[in-house]
Parts: sequence; structure tokens; C-alpha cells
Amino acid sequence: MSKFTRLQVLGPVAVFAAVFVAEAAAFALSQFPTSEFLWRVNLELFGVFQKSQYLLGPISAVPFSQLLVIALPLLALAIYGLLSRRELALAIASNLSLVYTAFLILAGMSWRPHSLAASAAGIAAPVSSAGYIPFVLVAVSLLSAAIAHAGYFRRLRAENLPG
Repeated sequence: MSKFTRLQVLGPVAVFAAVFVAEAAAFALSQFPTSEFLWRVNLELFGVFQKSQYLLGPISAVPFSQLLVIALPLLALAIYGLLSRRELALAIASNLSLVYTAFLILAGMSWRPHSLAASAAGIAAPVSSAGYIPFVLVAVSLLSAAIAHAGYFRRLRAENLPG
């Protein structure tokens, strides 16, 4: 297993870390509901996780559902693939972390108000820090998934070379 193969674990680790911190912030807010700082953190920084929680439907009834149902299994699959040298498990985890981060962006976009007139404001870059977390996760997960695909393309090319 090359050092680039080990980088595939970055996507699932980043997703797990972000979801863990978001769930911890939500739990802290439930314990201290009068904290202005925790309200700001939850609404401005981790609001996209709350919006995605609403879209998950029945899963959202489980406490810490994004952590237990999505992020933890992704991390477990990535660690399993890394420790057992199963590149397919690692590639699946890295690709699913990219899918989840794309879901986060779509969840965040689906809660924005829509107007009837088309404008460039609907596609503008996020101004607050809340919009940057999913994009950082996408960048890390995209790198992770690209490394997985590059490894498979390299192996396919080596198997199909004449000689």
C-alpha cells in the first residue's frame, strides 16, 4: 500500500471530525440553551448539519444520527480498509464521504429562499463561515476519491500494457 493510498482515509476522517464537532456543539447547546456563543456556533458555523438533519427524515429521530449512521460507519470502513490493506473498502469509504459532503451542500442550498427571477446572487460564493465547512469537506473528500480512482486507473493501465 503506497503513501498515496493511505491519503484516501483523509475524506472519511474529515467527515467524521466535522460531524463529531457539529454534534458536540448541538449537544452543548442543549445543555446550555442560553449561551449566545453556542447559538452562534450552531447557527452560523454548523447550520448546514442541522439543515441536512431535517432532510434525513426518519433517521433524524435517532440522537446523534449523522454521527452514528453516517460518519462513524464511514470512518470504520476506512480504518478497516487501511488496517486490512483492502483498497476497495478504503476507496468505497472515500467515495461515500464525497457523496455525503455533496449532500451537505445540497441540503444547505435547498434551505435558501428562492426568487422567481433568475439572478447571479443565487450562485454567489458563501459570505459567512457556514458555507466554507462543506466546501472544505468536499475538497478533502474529492482529493481522497481522486487518489482512489488514480490508483485503480494506474492498475488498469499496468495490466493492459503489452509486454
